[in-house]
Amino acid sequence: MKKVKILVILSILFYGLGFWSCESEIEPEYFTSSEVDFDYSAPTLHYVIGEPIQFNNLSVTGSSWQWNFGDGTTSNEENPVHSYDEPGTYTVSLTVDGVHEVRKKIMISDIVPVVQYTATDPAIVYNQTQVSFNVLLENPEDKPVAYKWKFPGGTVGEGIDENGNSELESPSVVFGSIGSQMVSLVITIDGKNLTPVNVNVQVNYNQPAKTLYYAVKGGNIMAKKLIYDIEPSLNNPFDLGYRSGKHPLTLRYSGNWLYVFDAGTRFAFVNEPEYLTAGDGEIFVVAHDGSRRESVIENFGGNTFLDFYYGYIDEQEGMIYWADRREGIFRTPTNTRNEKFSLTEYDYFVRNTWLGYYGEGISWGNINGTITKYNGVWWWAKHTTGSGIFKFTESDILGRDKVDGDPVPGAGSVLRNFGIRSFVIDEVNQKVYFADSRYKMVIQSDLDGSGLKVIDNSPFDGEGGDTEALFVTGMAIDGEYVYWAYRGPQPPAGSDPEEYYQANPLHRSGIKRIKLNEEEPVIEYFIQGVEAYGIAVDQTLR
Repeated sequence: MKKVKILVILSILFYGLGFWSCESEIEPEYFTSSEVDFDYSAPTLHYVIGEPIQFNNLSVTGSSWQWNFGDGTTSNEENPVHSYDEPGTYTVSLTVDGVHEVRKKIMISDIVPVVQYTATDPAIVYNQTQVSFNVLLENPEDKPVAYKWKFPGGTVGEGIDENGNSELESPSVVFGSIGSQMVSLVITIDGKNLTPVNVNVQVNYNQPAKTLYYAVKGGNIMAKKLIYDIEPSLNNPFDLGYRSGKHPLTLRYSGNWLYVFDAGTRFAFVNEPEYLTAGDGEIFVVAHDGSRRESVIENFGGNTFLDFYYGYIDEQEGMIYWADRREGIFRTPTNTRNEKFSLTEYDYFVRNTWLGYYGEGISWGNINGTITKYNGVWWWAKHTTGSGIFKFTESDILGRDKVDGDPVPGAGSVLRNFGIRSFVIDEVNQKVYFADSRYKMVIQSDLDGSGLKVIDNSPFDGEGGDTEALFVTGMAIDGEYVYWAYRGPQPPAGSDPEEYYQANPLHRSGIKRIKLNEEEPVIEYFIQGVEAYGIAVDQTLR
């Protein structure tokens, strides 16, 4: 009996301690209370490789400590200091008295230099302003540092070679060209290359000039100064730093804002019921200098046919007008911001059926093109099942469906044989330049549609198929030239691209232009090698 009592007592003792046999290992308890805890801190607000990190035991009990820093190293100090050699997220554990454990994660970053610059002028001007660069670098272990700068061609300064390279810690330079100047820096610490740093420096012309903006396919909103008397290689684009959108078919400039009308991902026909929720278009504005972007109105999750295809700004009225895919035109004040589009909140300004043209040129399936107002008369482009430019005044809008006997607007229609996606009016020379999506041409005509002249019939490689081809969607005039965004065919498979473009010089994508009012206009490229949608001109000299 006595022996049995001893076994029972031992069994109870082992069970209370969490053991099942003499060979079982002690399993630590994971505490989350403040009784077993730790924290950590470093000289900086974030944690980088090589930086000494102070780990502090906050436990209210215990006489032994085992730290595991998650990188293969340990310590039995109560409050150790540790640094990491590689970036990553580590799990740090503290075990107190061999049984009580708490774990926490710590994220260690690589060393990322910060490049700053100052200039001798408020606005950096090419061939004039001295720009000094300075690097903020965390180097906790004070290891040897090497600098490799790369500046754009034409940049000059002490310690800058003819290829734009410098090994100075803080170089000072003068940029030799206009536009976004990309400066790159690679820092090596004790033989290890850090992640390269790129800095975009905006460099201006030394005189006020107009500006052309364009929306790059799959890229950003860009700008380029309209300078006529400068070596073209010195006049480079500015990157405003904002995405163009999905299909920004229209850009319009007004005041200090660039208005972007994005037709969304699906600009062509979409089957039911998908189109009811496939909308993702937006009208947004970007400040002329790229300092900010603001949303005007969006259609995310709405009817894709009600996205924002083409637009116009009436500065005198302070109104934004836009055309949906095929039904009509809406409007909202220019100070509209952060609105959600819905048919319950926004009514049509004009619909296909509200004009006397309905059934006599305009039909239900007509897809919308450019809209603009000239001398108080609206010009509304249409293509596919009906086509041309249809002119009307606000007094011509019936506000209801047309019935037999309603008159056709007196302003009349022009260019009915062409499927017009985009057009622009040369008010000085009384001409219309339009892009025909049916014959894939850029054409000039008189305001009444006569005097047709083919400007550009280069082959086109676009989107939308044969019936809804985008072709040229952006056209603009600056008083000297008419510009259009052209997207040319890709070189044949297996061919050398440069050889192909040398043999076919007008097939390269880019923004083309011709001088206005020339008898035999010659096409030239203002920008080469870019695919763009909408374009617009800021006529202000800045």
